[in-house]
Amino acid sequence: MKRSEIVLQGIEARRNQKKGIANFEAYLHTINDIHKQLTCIHVAGTNGKGSCVNDLRSVLQEAGYRVGTFTSPYLETHYDRIRINDEFISEEAFLSYYDRYHQGWYDYELSAFEIDTVIAFLYFYEQKVDICIIEAGIGGRYDCTNVIHPLISVITGIGLDHMDYLGYSIESIAWQKGGIIKPDTPVVINEQKAEALSVLKRIADSLNALMILTKPIEHAQIHQDQLTFTYDQKQFTLSQPAYYQAENGACAIEVLRILSEQYHYQISEAALLNGLKKANWKGRFEKVWEQPLVIIDGAHNEAGIQALCETIQTMGNVRILFSALKDKETDSMLKALCICSNDVTVSEFDFYRCKKAVALAGDFPVRIEPDYQKAIQTALHDEETPLIITGSLYFISAIRAYFKQLTNEVKDER
Repeated sequence: MKRSEIVLQGIEARRNQKKGIANFEAYLHTINDIHKQLTCIHVAGTNGKGSCVNDLRSVLQEAGYRVGTFTSPYLETHYDRIRINDEFISEEAFLSYYDRYHQGWYDYELSAFEIDTVIAFLYFYEQKVDICIIEAGIGGRYDCTNVIHPLISVITGIGLDHMDYLGYSIESIAWQKGGIIKPDTPVVINEQKAEALSVLKRIADSLNALMILTKPIEHAQIHQDQLTFTYDQKQFTLSQPAYYQAENGACAIEVLRILSEQYHYQISEAALLNGLKKANWKGRFEKVWEQPLVIIDGAHNEAGIQALCETIQTMGNVRILFSALKDKETDSMLKALCICSNDVTVSEFDFYRCKKAVALAGDFPVRIEPDYQKAIQTALHDEETPLIITGSLYFISAIRAYFKQLTNEVKDER
């Protein structure tokens, strides 16, 4: 086993360390409060965080800025959480931070996520990025990323997810997400539910934080591999043809407007249009196979599935392959998928939190195939019917790796 694999195994084994944000701040103080020397945007929300971060990164990069991004969970490799201009941190750089700082991490009993956050802060600082976009992990208020003091806070939307940690109502989850709002700092919100907005407005008002709500999306249309929509009387094009991506794009547009008008970032109209069009967030309505068409989408909760279904229902007859984690509202997710298609297969994958296929299926009219690779091979025999693979982001990560293997096998045969 490579040394890097041993290091990553050791870090990832620290998932359940929970010393709290005060302990994390105490550790950061030992490395000169490096987070206070970064220019940041902070993004929280139930769904759409990664896409919004990527939209912002793409436009700012198009405008000539050097942009650091921190997202989770990883999709291809542990290193893809930490990027500069969409390039993953290298294995060598990651190991160098481990060698220099790991004793302090263990002294302060940092969790795996806290360690990744520290590495991101150090990397962005040493690489002198112009701006970094930090995605919160779970919630926001008590998330370790909430130590930063951003130019702008962003809340992409509020839904029922991670309820064991965040609460069982929209109001309680909004209170947790709203914890990233900072005094006298604008916050962009892509949320319509009155019960969530009332909580967020109360928090924003108490902190004198200007609250900007995204405007309605108009004229959203899918044309082959693109989505066009009108926002605030301007037309935009995205390269991922899923309706929900227009909402994430709108969120990014409002953030970029504040960066331009209030903080004087130089973002031209061309950079805005081209950056949004070029943005492509892997694992979100991503095409991984041509014939049959295979789309993967990490819709890992009820709100995500409902958003995905809006697009699936425009595609005609489709097959669906689904797997999810034990702690999700899987019955409501599966109910929505069964409305979209009469050909749904449930499966499972190698992860300690994965829900077994039989338990996932319950009494729903679905096929049960615990081996997702067998389910995929069966679906690929029908070259006419598109296959949508969705559910846990951890599942989507495994699926992407499998299709990469299939693609390489096809290339070798040629």
